[in-house]
Formats: sequence, structure tokens, C-alpha cells
Amino acid sequence: MRADELNRRPGSPHPPVARLDALTALRFPAAAGVVAYHYQNLLHPAGPAPSIGWAAYGAVTFFFVLSGFILTHNYRSVGFDQPAARHAFYRARIARIFPLYLVSIGLALPFFAAHLAKLAPVPPLMAASGLLTPLGLQAWLPGAACALNCPAWSVSAELTFYALFPFLLPPLLRRPGRGALVLLLAWCVMGVAASLAWDARAAGASLLAPEPAGPDAALLAQFIKFNPLLRLPEFLFGIVLYAVWQRRAVAPPVLLALALAVGMALGLVAAAPSIPEPVMHNGLTALVAAPLILAAAAIRGGPLTWPPLVFLGKISFACYLLHVPASAAIQALDRIAADGVLRAHPWAGLVLACALTLAASALLHLRLEEPARRLILRSAARPAISAGRERA
Repeated sequence: MRADELNRRPGSPHPPVARLDALTALRFPAAAGVVAYHYQNLLHPAGPAPSIGWAAYGAVTFFFVLSGFILTHNYRSVGFDQPAARHAFYRARIARIFPLYLVSIGLALPFFAAHLAKLAPVPPLMAASGLLTPLGLQAWLPGAACALNCPAWSVSAELTFYALFPFLLPPLLRRPGRGALVLLLAWCVMGVAASLAWDARAAGASLLAPEPAGPDAALLAQFIKFNPLLRLPEFLFGIVLYAVWQRRAVAPPVLLALALAVGMALGLVAAAPSIPEPVMHNGLTALVAAPLILAAAAIRGGPLTWPPLVFLGKISFACYLLHVPASAAIQALDRIAADGVLRAHPWAGLVLACALTLAASALLHLRLEEPARRLILRSAARPAISAGRERA
């Protein structure tokens, strides 16, 4: 394997591994699905927008499965029985996630505070988001999970996955067949329980827009959609998927055809009430994500590995976190400086929000996200090197 095909990062907590550029490139269209879902209200401010919720929840499932897959690829040979290895893993995750995450929360905070100022009384659960979100704990509390920069709830869930990963990876890699059976059973139990609870409390209401069914239904919807334990099977599926990939190779064209076929089937099913919405929302689209991920993982050339597309994939995390504050900023400037002109030209507002999101994402990725990650990893590596020299 050529040196340029390996990830060689300063202070890396794992051995060099093969680069999967095609998978990196796929992150951007997934992030774009979430952006499209949240930006649809810019085009339909006066009433209900056409539902493209599948694009958002399918993208989040894709990210969760991909996260488990990529982390397993990177850390499959790391001995997590050693505390130092676990600490290095956690440090690397913090370095990767938190600098940009905290900046995105800071950018969203003024708009969150302005929204709270309009409410009387302020809902306690919503106010709690101001404390829980910077700590990455908001996904555990319905009412707080989506209050301050809603997309950040998935980062809160990922932090739980990261905490468990060093302990769950070794047994899943040793016995992937047994792990897959246990995972499938847990997934089914969670899906059935969530569906029964939803039908008992809010039958006929949409999980994506539960407000007409009342405040209790809205809280239940947030619990079903955002609770980290209910979303954990999607992440673990990514680990099992990697184990399968290591044992059985399938040609990328076959996998892409399978993804297309399953995607079309799920699209037809999603349009009818054949499958409970909690099941669709919480992971069934992994049946589409899995062959896509396996196909991209096997690709070493072609359009998906072109540097511009890979760069878009690298800034997708920033796009995911920044698009809501960017849209809020555009709308605030429109009200203050343009006398609401964008409300009459919603496409212009959409283009401006997308442009600001892309520009801010590229800038923060290059000037904050990557430099901060390298700085944290290097600063952690120096004491270890010094200690090794002293022992020598």
C-alpha cells in the first residue's frame, strides 16, 4: 500500500490505516439532505412544506452507521484493554468534535436567547438546553434536545457512542455473527416499543411534526428521535458492517444496484402507513446506507475520490452544525437591514443561507477545526514522548 493511501496524522491515537476518500465524499450529500430539510421552511414560510423528512432522518442514520464503520476501520487493531488506549481515543474524539461544536453553539446562542425572550413563561426543559448543549448532554432530555441548534443533538448522541465504543468493539469484532443477532433483537424490541408508545399517545400524528397532538406528544417524539440509547443500534450496525466487509467482498456495482433497489422500495413503503414511523425514522434506512458504505469503501479511484468532492466531505460536519445559525443570521439581517425583502424572494434567502453555510464551513474547517484538532493531539503526544525519553 502506498504511503499516500494511509492516514498519517500527528499524534494519531491509532496506527496508519488506508484512506477511504470515497466514503469521505459521501458525507457531503448526506449533510445536504439535512440542510434541505431544515431550509425547506425558507421556501414555504406561510404554510406546511412538502415533506422531505426521509432525507433528514435517512442522512442521520447514514452518519451513525458510517461513524461506527469508520471508527472500526481506524481502531480495529488498538488494544482497548489498556487505559492509555482508551484515553487516547477519547482525547482524539474530543479534538475532532468539540472545537467546532462549541463554536457552532456560540453562534446559535444569541438566536436561542432571543427566542426565549419572546416566551412567557419560558419552558424549563427548553431553557435547560442552554446548560446541557455545551456539555453535549441535551439528547438525553426531551424538550432540550432540539432547542439550541437542533442538529447538534446527534453530536450529543455520538458522544454516548464514543463512550461505549472501546468496550463494545472487541466483542463485536470477535463474534460479529452473535453480535449481529443481539443487535437485531435489540433493534426490533426498541422499534416495537417506540411504535406502541407512539400509537398509544399520538396515533395519526407525524413523528416529524408532532405539535398538533399536544405537548406530551412532542416530548415523546423527541425521546423517540433523539435518545442516544434508542439510536445506539445504528452505530453498532456500522461496527458489524465493517466486520462483514472484512470477511466478504462484493463488487461495488452490485452494492450500488442493491442500494438503489432498497432505496426505491423504502421510498414506496414510506409513502404508505405500512411501516411504523418510529421504525423508519430510527434506522430502517440503514438498509440503504449499508450497501452504499460498502461500495464506497471499496472504491479507490473515480469521481468520488476527486479532491474537490473529498474536501466537501471534510467540511460536511461544519455544514451540518452551521447551517441553522447561518439561516438565522440571514433572516435576522433581512429583518434589521433589508426591511424583510427576502420574505418576498425566498429563493434569494435560500441561496444566501447556503452560500454563507459553505463559506463559513470551509473557513472554520481550515482555520479552526483542523488546527485545533492537531494542536490538541500534539499537546497530548508531547508528555508521552518526554516520559518515554526519561525512561530510556
